[in-house]
Amino acid sequence: MMQFGPSTIVPNNSGDGFPRMTPAIIPTVVPTTIVREVLTESNYKNWSTCVKWYLVGQDLWEVCRTKDNIPDEARDPEAFSVWEKKNAMALHAIQISCSGEMLSQIRRETCASYVWDFLQKRAKPTFCFDPRVSGIVEGSPAASASTGNVDFSQYQGLIKALNRGRWNDIESFFNKNPGTVSAKISPKGETALHIAVRAGHVKVVEELVKKLSPKDLKQENNEGRTPLALAALNGFKEIAQCMIKKNTELTSILDKEGILPVVRACNRGKKEVTRLLYNYTPPKEQGPKKGEGKNGATLLVYCIATKFLDIALHILEKHPSLAVTFNKDGVSPLYVLGQKPSLFKSGSQLWFWQRWIYSCISVNVDCASDWIQINVVDDIAQGRDDRNNTKKGMSLLQIDNFKVVFNIHDQKLRHAQAIKILGSICIELQNMKVDVLGFQVHQAVFQAVKRGNVEFVTEMIKSIPELAWSHDINGRNIFFIAILNRQEKIFNLLHGLTHAQKMKVISPLDRFRNNMLHLVAMLAPSEQLDGISGAALQMQRELQWFKEVESIVPPLFKDLTNSDGKKASEVFSQQHADLVKEGEKWMKEIATSSTFVAALIVTIMFAAAFTIPAGNNDKGAPIFLDDTFFIVFIISDSISLFSATTSVLMFLGILTSVYAENKFLTRLPTKLIIGLSALFISIAAMMIAFCAALAVLLKESSTKVVMIPIILLACVPVTLFALLQFPLLVNIFISTYGPGIFDRNIQRWY
Repeated sequence: MMQFGPSTIVPNNSGDGFPRMTPAIIPTVVPTTIVREVLTESNYKNWSTCVKWYLVGQDLWEVCRTKDNIPDEARDPEAFSVWEKKNAMALHAIQISCSGEMLSQIRRETCASYVWDFLQKRAKPTFCFDPRVSGIVEGSPAASASTGNVDFSQYQGLIKALNRGRWNDIESFFNKNPGTVSAKISPKGETALHIAVRAGHVKVVEELVKKLSPKDLKQENNEGRTPLALAALNGFKEIAQCMIKKNTELTSILDKEGILPVVRACNRGKKEVTRLLYNYTPPKEQGPKKGEGKNGATLLVYCIATKFLDIALHILEKHPSLAVTFNKDGVSPLYVLGQKPSLFKSGSQLWFWQRWIYSCISVNVDCASDWIQINVVDDIAQGRDDRNNTKKGMSLLQIDNFKVVFNIHDQKLRHAQAIKILGSICIELQNMKVDVLGFQVHQAVFQAVKRGNVEFVTEMIKSIPELAWSHDINGRNIFFIAILNRQEKIFNLLHGLTHAQKMKVISPLDRFRNNMLHLVAMLAPSEQLDGISGAALQMQRELQWFKEVESIVPPLFKDLTNSDGKKASEVFSQQHADLVKEGEKWMKEIATSSTFVAALIVTIMFAAAFTIPAGNNDKGAPIFLDDTFFIVFIISDSISLFSATTSVLMFLGILTSVYAENKFLTRLPTKLIIGLSALFISIAAMMIAFCAALAVLLKESSTKVVMIPIILLACVPVTLFALLQFPLLVNIFISTYGPGIFDRNIQRWY
């Protein structure tokens, strides 16, 4: 058996793309029982034969043979654990069979298959040429690289200088070894330019580009990526500009996966670089005929997902057919747009004053697309920045100094752009065949319903009216899906239909014989309930949904049973049993803690009423009876006492209540509203009474200066209570007595 000796395995987060294990301690490399002699520059054939058959005998060869079948840790942790152990054993066997020089080249690698491939490729001879003709000095690192016998350790100083941006050291190395400027200097097949780009040193990249020919800029690493592709991935706009200026063909070079640099930049959310690369990428590379439109469609999908809607609009203007083309992952722009309610007005959460600003601002979608500069040569020559166009546009609106208004303007512009994109897609959909529509549109619409994307759903139905009556594999139409996912904005659209249309939507049963009332009786998705504070309010919202749907379905539906033989009310009770218990627990916890505070206030204020500041006179009357502050003290003390008593009684009522389902609709929330309101008033009145009592005692001019800090300190507990509990009180009040989430005053939209 193989002996591991002192070497241990620790996690490695080097980011090289291979998981997880690396030797923490490298043992001294000596001949072992695995091989007769360790690997050197000249004995690879003999060494590889010995090591291979050893690994086969230890059932480790499969780990070294392929690097494409590594188990997914998230999906199959057990299989990954087995692979991880075998990988560590095989890697260790290879390492202890190498000489010190060979080990130095592979010690950072964590995947046995990669190490085996590297050593195998390193041993293969390449074509020979006369170094005098090539201009490379014999014996230099570049000459060694050209013959395939590359000792990458010779480039460590250069790589370190590139990573640190030390141009003087880099230039000195190139002067001694001129052929290394364009040579590959790392096991990953990277040139000096690759490494400088990855490090993000603009000045170093600019100097390297001056030394390289346009053809040299096209060199790819082992992943098939040019330096421009790396700049796109990392969002380095100035670096990308520098390289494009020398060779505009770089934007059209695909990596090993057939992806353009602009697509990579957009996928990473690098907006400025995406704009730059989009300007320089030839339109034919994005068109539907180039690779079946995969790059164009993928770019369009990513632009929608990352909210680069001005670019998306420009793409659709040039290539309308991309609107209905699937990207490389089989996703359509329509599907992504449906999953983004935040791109539309209904998905925005604005305060009333923000809504007022929103209504006052005007946007021009056509002008926004002018940000895409077509004359790219002038763009780089003059050093323009797209943000300048934004500034000019906002200056014209005279709102460039208002950040909030600027953000609202951008938001409204984005909404207008999304509507225009949706309109362009709808135009293309109308020219498609019915079977294709069924595949693309239905899936997108039902996803939009689940997300509450109102504008998307209404525009799609206006464009393709049959969608209003379509259903999924369970026989549920869009309003059934809206109810299941508690999307009230979609459900409210039901009231914008005629009576006949409404009955056509309400009447069907799904494949499980559930009617609309059965569906609303089912528990809401957790992501919807999580948006409501407190289990009691969650239960209240569920009851409100049930009552709303119950009010629009025919009375007969209340007694209909589904395929399980259950009525809607029975389904509701069964599905919400746990939520009722959680709501009861939540309310009792609030009532218990609040009762303690209120009872303490009652005790304090009752005692304070008979412990009068400064005492009484000979007749038993308060000495400061005629003082205004004393009157304030008495009144605030009384208010605090009565309010705290009311609060105690309300919370006791909550603790002794019957927690039936229907009690959560109004009765229990009302008690909680009264209890919390009374407690808030009692705390505020108690602080006023305290300050008034001090004012009575500190009437002298020498002590008045103390009053201000005391009053400020007295505001602290009131403020804390307001910050912690007042939002809850407001939410309960609005949820119970507010206008509600349902709107029956919907204008006819279909």
